[in-house]
Amino acid sequence: MHECAGPLWPCALTGAAAALAGIRGVGVVVHGSLGCYYYPSSVLHQPLYCTSVSERDIILGTEDALVRTIEKIREKYRLIAVLCTCIPSIMGEDIKEMLSDRFSGNPGICVIDSPGFSGEYEEGYRSAIRALDLEVSEGSKGVNVDGLSPFDPFQQGNLQETMRLLALAGTGAGGIFSAGLYRYGDPLSRFTLHTNPDLALDIGESLGTLVGISGIKDAAKRLEVFSGEAQDILERDIPLAEEKIVAACDRYLKRFDPPGAALFGQCRMMQEIALMVERYLDADILVVGSRNAPVPGRFRVERARDYGTVSDILSQTEPDLVLGSSYEKYAYPWAAFVGVTPPLRGVVRLHSRPLAGIEGALALFESILNACMDHAKRGIGQSGGRAA
Repeated sequence: MHECAGPLWPCALTGAAAALAGIRGVGVVVHGSLGCYYYPSSVLHQPLYCTSVSERDIILGTEDALVRTIEKIREKYRLIAVLCTCIPSIMGEDIKEMLSDRFSGNPGICVIDSPGFSGEYEEGYRSAIRALDLEVSEGSKGVNVDGLSPFDPFQQGNLQETMRLLALAGTGAGGIFSAGLYRYGDPLSRFTLHTNPDLALDIGESLGTLVGISGIKDAAKRLEVFSGEAQDILERDIPLAEEKIVAACDRYLKRFDPPGAALFGQCRMMQEIALMVERYLDADILVVGSRNAPVPGRFRVERARDYGTVSDILSQTEPDLVLGSSYEKYAYPWAAFVGVTPPLRGVVRLHSRPLAGIEGALALFESILNACMDHAKRGIGQSGGRAA
C-alpha cells in the first residue's frame, strides 16, 4: 500500500531521501514513478529529482530515463545518489552495473535500494548514510550531530539547542546530519551526539542522546572529555532546568490530579519523553504508540502506524493527556494535546522550537502544563472516559 494512502509514518524511501537531501554536494534522484517522488518531495521540501518512469520504461527498461536524469544534474553535485523504488526493484534491473557502464569519474554515483517494502523510515535514513561510506578523522575537531531530518518540525530548534550546549561545553560541531550543513567528503569527528535516538548513526563513538534530562546528564558527563567547561552544564544548567520543571509541576499537582498519558511517535524518543512525564508530573503512562519498530522499555508499547489502530488505542486507554501528531489530536479531541511528532497541521509555527536538549525539555513541559491546565479548566471529558 502506498504510504500516503495507509500508514501514518513514511517508509524507507522517504527516510533515505531525508538523510541525503540534507547533505550538501549530494544530488538525490528518486528512480521510479512520479507517485513515488511526490510524497518525499511534498513532506521534505528539499530539492529532489525524479526519473518519472513510465509504462513504456517498465516494458523496455528504465536505463534511458535514469541516464537522462543524471546527465541533467551531474555537474551540480559531488555525488549523485540514486534511490531505487519499487519499480526497478521488482523488475530486477541491475542499476549499479548499468550505471558503471555509462558513467565514470566525478561526480560519483551511489545506488541505494529503497523500495517502500524494504523497511521503515528510520532504517532508510540510516542505510542511506551508511551507503556513503563516510570515515571519521582522528584529527578532526568538534562533535558530530545526528538525528536531524527535514521531515522533523523540531529540526532547526534541536540544531540550535545542540550548538548552544556544545558551545557551553567548550567545543563545536563536526559533521551535522542532516540539516543541510554538512558537505559530502568533509572530515568527521570521532565523537557523535544524537538529537533523536531513533535516527542515531554509527559514526564514531556515541556520546549519548540529548532527549530527556537523564540523557542530557549522561551526554554532558561524556562531553567532559573535551573540556572542563561541560561541568558547568552538569552543575548549573541542568539543575536549574530541573528546578523550574519540578516547581511548575508541583504547582499543577496542587490543583489537579496527575494525568493519564498516551504518547505517539518514534519509539525511543517517546520512551525518553515518557520517563520525564512520569517522573516530574507523576503521570500514569498508559501506552506508547510506536510509529516504528518497538524496542523494549519500562512502558507498554503498541504499534500505531495507521489511523484505525490509533483510534482503537485511544478509545481503550482514554487518556487525559495525548502527546503525538495531528492524527491523535483529531482521533481523540477529549484529551489535552501536545504536538511532538509530524504531521502537525492546523497550527502556526514560526519560531525554532526544540524537543532535544535543556531548552527542549523546558519547552515540552511548558506546553504540557499549559495544555493540561486549559483542559482541566474547560472540564472537557468523554462520557464514560477518564475524569477531565
